[in-house]
Amino acid sequence: MAQTKILVDTNAYLRMAKSIHPLLFTPFGAQEYCLYILPELNQELGKRKLQTKFPWIDDPEFAENRQHFPKISRQQKKTITQTLDFVWNTVQTILPGPSRIDALYVSYSIELDIPLVTDDQDMSDLAKIYEVEVISTLQLLRWMLDAEHIEVHQIKSLFEYWKYLSDLPSGFHADRKRLFPSILG
Repeated sequence: MAQTKILVDTNAYLRMAKSIHPLLFTPFGAQEYCLYILPELNQELGKRKLQTKFPWIDDPEFAENRQHFPKISRQQKKTITQTLDFVWNTVQTILPGPSRIDALYVSYSIELDIPLVTDDQDMSDLAKIYEVEVISTLQLLRWMLDAEHIEVHQIKSLFEYWKYLSDLPSGFHADRKRLFPSILG
């Protein structure tokens, strides 16, 4: 069976990668879900502020795992660039809020017809305009749990870690009640 590719945005990556490793390029479940980032995520992670909050990002095991990107042809790259211009125009004229990298993730999702994991409301709103399937981090964790790719104790630890960092995903409480009713937190 072919992989079911899923893009993971920066925030979702940072929330999960330390606790679920390797996070990327490791198929799981009957659908062979496989998580990818864009090369631009590595550029974002080079920012000093992120290195202070997430010192592990430069560890070789994490840096190596972030070298797997969706394979695209030259024609797809050209089409993604054209789509980005259109999506970015939407941001500038209709829906201010998403960043250019948010628009890039949405453009990849459109052109590769793959879902996007994000908890960023601005990016979600932009993705919905273009009918991109958006998956929350908690929904992805549920899929991982159902596929026995992770265990309940890892999810509980993640929830505690996010609380410690004051970095709960948007919709956390509602999603937790809906997707993990037996996990308190």
